[in-house]
This record gives sequence, structure tokens and C-alpha cells, in this order.
Amino acid sequence: MLWILVGTGAFGLLFLFEYQKCRSVHRDSTGKNPWFLAGTLVLLLACAALGRRSVRSQGIQLLAGVLVLITGLAFYAVVLSIVSEPKGYTRDSKKLPVCRSGIYGRMRHPGVWSFLMCGVGYGMIFPDVLIPALWFAFLNLVYTWFQDRCFFPVYLEGYEQYRKEVPYLFPRKPGAECDQG
Repeated sequence: MLWILVGTGAFGLLFLFEYQKCRSVHRDSTGKNPWFLAGTLVLLLACAALGRRSVRSQGIQLLAGVLVLITGLAFYAVVLSIVSEPKGYTRDSKKLPVCRSGIYGRMRHPGVWSFLMCGVGYGMIFPDVLIPALWFAFLNLVYTWFQDRCFFPVYLEGYEQYRKEVPYLFPRKPGAECDQG
């Protein structure tokens, strides 16, 4: 239970990261913002501790879990490589442009799916961790909803228009026109 609470607390650090980014835009300041890295490391530590105390699956379930986890990590790496800025996402800066390239032109917050895949894969490897992993995936969904509604409009240039044109979580079909109405 302790590690579930620690993992849950990690999202508080992620919210602190977003708050700091918004403050830096209002204050017109730049610099390092360590809260994203801190939140990510705390969440990874909690997951590792939960997995360490769990019995590992065997056979096909273990192999499937590893494949799902690796696929989720690979997708996340691709998603991050699309939006990476020269100074990095974890730095405070003035308003940044919205990324519309690749999958970001078809859907907002594709990283939610990679996070879910990583959680399911990890839960397949360590079955006792599946419920906490799904809890963390739910918290990530809540976090991205707040990013979408509260934080990104503050520090991403043109985000309101982007939000009107690109659907949340579920990609539009290739060739589908933007709804301008």
C-alpha cells in the first residue's frame, strides 16, 4: 500500500511541474524545472518496488507482458522524439508552438496509450501489480486532462485552436477534415 501511495504522490510532482511552467510564462522567466523528472523517478521507483514484492508470471504471459511493455516504451520514445524541443520539455521557457507533426496531427495526448500499454505489460509480468498499474494509468489520464484544459493553453502557443481541430485520445481517420464549425 505504501508504494501505491508513493506512486500516487508522484503525480503531485507532475502537477507541480505544470504549475511551474505556467508561472514561468507569466513571469517571462526561463530555467530548469526539475519536477517532471522528480515525478517520473518517484513513479518508476514505486513501480519497481511494487514489482519487486510481486511474483513474476511464467511462460506465454511473461513473454506477452514483456512484448506489451517494450511496445509501450517504444511508442513513448517515438512520441517524445516528435515533440522534443532543443532545450527540452523539462525546461521552463516562453510560450512554445504546438506540435502538429506525426501522430500529434491526428490526436492529442498519444502518450496516454503508451503509458497504459506499459502498465498493462508490467501488470502481465507481475500480476499483483496490475491493479496499481491501472490506477497509475487512470491518474495519468486525469493528469493529461488537466494538461489539456488548464496548463497547455497557458504555455503552448495556439493550443486552444489545436484543441478544437484535433481530437483527444482517439485519432481521427486519415484524410478526415478538421471540424471548423
